[in-house]
Amino acid sequence: MRRFSILLIGLLCLAQAVRAQPAMDSLKQVLANAMNDRQRTDALNNLSSYIYDIDVNEGFRYASQANDMAVKANYERGRKRALTLMGYKSTVFGEFQNAMKYYREAEDLNSEEDDMLAYCFIMKGNAYRSLSTYDSALIYYEKAIRVLEKSPNELYTAFAYKSMARLFVIQWRNEEAEVYFKKALEYYVRVGDERGMAEVWFAFADIYRNMIRYDLAREYLEKGCAVAVKRKSEYLMLSCYKIQAEAFYDEGAYIQALEVLFKSMEILKRKEQPPLLASVYNRLGEVYGELGQHDVALKYYLEALRIVEPSGVRFETAKLYSEIGWIYKNQLNFPQAYAYMEKSLKLRQEIKDEHGISNSYNVMGVLLYQQKEYDEALVLLQKSLAIRERIHHEAGVAACIFNIALVYEDIGQYDRAMAYQLRALKIDEQAGNKQGLSISYNQIGQLYAKSGHYKEAEEYLQKANALAKATGSKVLLMNNLLYFSSLFESKNDFKKALDYRKRYQSMHDSIYSENNALKLAEMQALYQMEQKNQEISFLNQEKEIQSNKIELQRSRIEQQNIFIFSGLVVVILISILAYKSYQHATRIRKANFEMLEQKEEIQAQSEELIEANQTIAQINKNLEVKIEDRTLALRQAYKELDTFFYRSSHDFRRPLTTFMGLAEVAKITVKDPNALELFAKVRETANNLDKMLIKLQSISDVGAQQLVYKEVFVREIVNNVCDSFADELRTKGIAVLCDVDLKQSFFSYPAMVKIVIENLIENAIFFSMPHEPFIKVRAHDVDGQIILEVEDNGQGIEKQYEGRIFDMYFRGNERSKGNGLGLYIVKKAVEKLNGQVELQSEPGKGSLFKITFPIDQQHTEII
Repeated sequence: MRRFSILLIGLLCLAQAVRAQPAMDSLKQVLANAMNDRQRTDALNNLSSYIYDIDVNEGFRYASQANDMAVKANYERGRKRALTLMGYKSTVFGEFQNAMKYYREAEDLNSEEDDMLAYCFIMKGNAYRSLSTYDSALIYYEKAIRVLEKSPNELYTAFAYKSMARLFVIQWRNEEAEVYFKKALEYYVRVGDERGMAEVWFAFADIYRNMIRYDLAREYLEKGCAVAVKRKSEYLMLSCYKIQAEAFYDEGAYIQALEVLFKSMEILKRKEQPPLLASVYNRLGEVYGELGQHDVALKYYLEALRIVEPSGVRFETAKLYSEIGWIYKNQLNFPQAYAYMEKSLKLRQEIKDEHGISNSYNVMGVLLYQQKEYDEALVLLQKSLAIRERIHHEAGVAACIFNIALVYEDIGQYDRAMAYQLRALKIDEQAGNKQGLSISYNQIGQLYAKSGHYKEAEEYLQKANALAKATGSKVLLMNNLLYFSSLFESKNDFKKALDYRKRYQSMHDSIYSENNALKLAEMQALYQMEQKNQEISFLNQEKEIQSNKIELQRSRIEQQNIFIFSGLVVVILISILAYKSYQHATRIRKANFEMLEQKEEIQAQSEELIEANQTIAQINKNLEVKIEDRTLALRQAYKELDTFFYRSSHDFRRPLTTFMGLAEVAKITVKDPNALELFAKVRETANNLDKMLIKLQSISDVGAQQLVYKEVFVREIVNNVCDSFADELRTKGIAVLCDVDLKQSFFSYPAMVKIVIENLIENAIFFSMPHEPFIKVRAHDVDGQIILEVEDNGQGIEKQYEGRIFDMYFRGNERSKGNGLGLYIVKKAVEKLNGQVELQSEPGKGSLFKITFPIDQQHTEII
């Protein structure tokens, strides 16, 4: 296996100089030969799809050009593909909201269902899969397959089956995944797509590792790696290295695993693909953890977490939390370990990852076992075992049983411990897992030694020794030597015990030296990676400068072309005049004189044109400076006006509140009915003025520079608003119903959302009808959006006024007591939140205001 890996590495390095140039040249030639904009759009899309494996940013550039060309040509199909390819870049970089924007735009373009719509559905499903929204991912895969049944495309059908199978692998539904991967492979074989076949073979290697069928996994790995070398594909080679490293890890060949992973990092130096880099960091952390270099392992895990956590990739984030918890466990930092495992368990329960949940229970059980909390440890380990048996995770079942045996061994119940160890051993023997077998043999041998069965103990330790040598795992062999030393010490054979102890110490020192060497190699690799990142940053800056220079040169060339064209016109005119002068000898002198005058005039005009261009350029420059200065002045004036407006409204409210207070005092102290009636009128007028000032303050709030971003609790906002209108609601007998059904948390600006709800409820109160009036507030989420509805059975709105109700100071009829600001404020607040407001109304029956918000307003700029 190791020789095969080294051969692949050598062949790949040999192929790098010519890895993609012929295919790229062919695609560029197709672009050059394109006869119209539609053909050019298709050629640019093909270039984008091909180049994405080599350079993501370059792939996005071609896709953007294809989109612009498709818009120009009114070519809907080409634009759908271009937008989907543009979304792929955002998916690669973990910018899923941006990716969804492109996919939705492509989806909205479809006037009919076709294979390009199916392609968009698949890519959207992949984005949902990365976000661990598995139900949504499955829905889009199924929608894609239904579309492809009507508009067949064998390549996209294979892609749909492969993507669905990857989802099943994550959910540990390995048998279902195997079925769909086989379907995908049939299509790839039919169309002769070697890359697709290699991807499926790599996927089979993953599945068969999960099912502990290591021989089959190795067979498919070698087939996929052979195609990677043949096609000179760095993308496929990364998959080859990743699964090779996992195979070496399973065999306990940690040094070989590190060699392959460092080769992966060499390729990733040339690519800008953070998720792939995070997966390599994750695997490096696992290997270093097994080598006992916990500080190095933790560094890699935290670096991977820095990449995946902000992008919302919950599956990978939960996995890294678990790995970090395991490192802290090995460092005996139990509180920190347990904290990370609880974070991992919470995420895994949110995304319903049963395999991950069982892993969390298992690690938490081991943590409690190490702290000698045996009863609690057994409860969690049994929970993990039950899940793993249900999902047929045989290797996980063996690990759980092994850990349960350790607990019983620690509390002195050797018979029960032995029963569990033998049960775990049986699973390992069926799987042919040499590493697992060696660990089990060592543990059973140690258990027999503790119970005084020295002969059986020695037999099992000998088996473990043979397997450790067969796998080449120095760690397993070192532990075996330590167990032998303990066995002979128990038998009072101190000479042999000392001999094994010396051999153990010698191997321990050897491994320590190797680990130090690996650590140096790893530090060198990290240093090189940082250097490469700096180089990439400098290259991007240089590229931007070069682009600006090219743009400037293009502008100059255009001006030169104008002058050249003018010169050609002059030359043509001169030629005509010369020909005429040859025919008419008598007019030669006059023609020459006229030609000279024309030439001088053209030269003078050219000089004047140059001077005029320079003058215009200077004027434009001065104008831009003036515009910028005036814009800044206008912003400052707007800010001062807003501050004045806000403070003035507060200052006006002070005397109003004094009037309202005096009116309330008058109700108690004044006895004259006429005076009381006058005070009531004063109080009513003051209340109306106060409400209008509050509206004006709301307009100021809508234009505020800073608002607090946090989770919005719709039901709580509705209750607070209803409390503020309690008197009006009670007086008019209006029933308020609130129905909130949000599957996801709604993050936005609560103050802004409150303004919207408050004004809509106030509007419904003003225009309520006397017969059983009600106001219904509903909130639910659909496809990444929050739908907020406020419905009433009031007067309703005439059709002729629906287009004007959101205008400032508009009132629908003379009887309206409002100030015409409520719905204007609603619309402005919704627009600030990047939302939309719709109205459905019928006069005499009521109105329904439907407002749509993005579910996460974290990136919305409130100005």
